[in-house]
Amino acid sequence: MKKIFGHRGLPRIYKENTFKGINKAFKYCDFVEVDVRLTKDKQLILFHDPNIGDDLIKDLSLAELDLLIKDGSVKECVLISRDQLHGRVNFEIKTDTLDDSEVDILFQKMLSILEPQDIVSSFNWKAIQSFKNLFNCSYGIIFDREEDLFEAQALSHHDEDLFFMTHYSLIESRNFDLPKSKTVLWTVNNEADFQRYMEMEIYGIVTDIPDTMQLYRK
Repeated sequence: MKKIFGHRGLPRIYKENTFKGINKAFKYCDFVEVDVRLTKDKQLILFHDPNIGDDLIKDLSLAELDLLIKDGSVKECVLISRDQLHGRVNFEIKTDTLDDSEVDILFQKMLSILEPQDIVSSFNWKAIQSFKNLFNCSYGIIFDREEDLFEAQALSHHDEDLFFMTHYSLIESRNFDLPKSKTVLWTVNNEADFQRYMEMEIYGIVTDIPDTMQLYRK
């Protein structure tokens, strides 16, 4: 059975990357995909964008973030304990604004959060490769460009445990030659496309509407 990944929870019903939306999503999906960033005071926060307004998340403390977050509290998305999440999680580690030392801190802090049933992934392939022997769970690389397929395929020959979190458009490429049993497609919200991908021998599909897409399970 293909795995359904709820994209940041149930974002069309609840605020994305909040514990309420994430935990509600587990009713419909096998994993919930969440985004993890590092704050100025070296705390973990579930937040997709690198900034709020003109300020980068990495330059803001939790207290400052609490003042800037609209329609909610920073407590809804500060990751302190794995007990806050009630199912299997695909943690996307966001490093796009961080220097190497901050990337190291972020991954080190994640090591205490991860559980064996989780998947940790990132666009930062170097960091995933550096930390993979320390993870107690599955791990993967994220990409959305066709030119990335060739390097990903090379990695697949040397690491049979590696997951490939792939933009759904790349599955149609004639250059796609990754192990489908380790492939997760993101982010699929068209129901016809979702049904078609469910027929493929892929591991899973990320969607904003797992409550709808779970009806297509077979």
